[in-house]
Amino acid sequence: MYPHEEGSEHRPDADEGAGLSRTLWQAIQPVPEQISDGYANKAVLAANRIEELAKKAGIEERLGSKNELRRKCGVSEGTFNQALQIAQGRGVVTLRRGPGGGVFAARQAPLVKLGNKMMAIDTSESIVADAQRMRNALDPLVLEDALMHSSATDVLAMRAEVEVMKQAMANNDVAEFLRSNWRFQASISNISPNVVLRSFFLTLLEILERHAVTMPASPDQPLEEVLAARFSLYERMANAMEDHDRDAVMQIMHEHNTGVQPAAQTRESIGSAGGADQA
Repeated sequence: MYPHEEGSEHRPDADEGAGLSRTLWQAIQPVPEQISDGYANKAVLAANRIEELAKKAGIEERLGSKNELRRKCGVSEGTFNQALQIAQGRGVVTLRRGPGGGVFAARQAPLVKLGNKMMAIDTSESIVADAQRMRNALDPLVLEDALMHSSATDVLAMRAEVEVMKQAMANNDVAEFLRSNWRFQASISNISPNVVLRSFFLTLLEILERHAVTMPASPDQPLEEVLAARFSLYERMANAMEDHDRDAVMQIMHEHNTGVQPAAQTRESIGSAGGADQA
């Protein structure tokens, strides 16, 4: 649907089975033992230790009491509590109170497992092309949900980002223009009530944003024209969403993902989508 943008600051909240945001990804990543002794780093190292114990244990096997695990991690009570929160966020442990309670190895939610696996392949040379292809394949589902469930408030949010893009173009601020692109596409994908679709789609966008491909320009199509063409697509998408015009939404999506304009329209009337939409 929309290209990934460099320097995005918008992030969905991450909870287990809801959205695999960068916050969750960073918690999943292992931290080298040689890092500094800062409070947060100690908590992450302790969380890594708890995760190691959970992976070696059977599903729902008791790992010990909080005090027993804290001693194994060799950290203070405050640091251990933070580490335990990180481990719970990763979906690797659960807490039980009362007699026989303590910390137990958890059965990971499918979406948490997905986040782990996608992080493992995130350095693959083909990850950007693969993620783009999958994102484009899911575009129709995301847009259908947005057409069905979008509200006036959602449309206002889209229009606000269109205005930000317009101002960014006037200021020649490409970075802010790209950040607004990200917020626009995230606002559309967040409309979907389908948790699995929304989570998977936002995860793909996260992967693309992490690799931060910038906007191309060439002597045949200067950067100003690329910006204007992309702005036109987002502006038209906001209009089509407000009108709940399915045909227009799907046509704009097709132009965006392929760079192919409808024969009945001219380059001047709709802007030049071109290769910029493949970024």
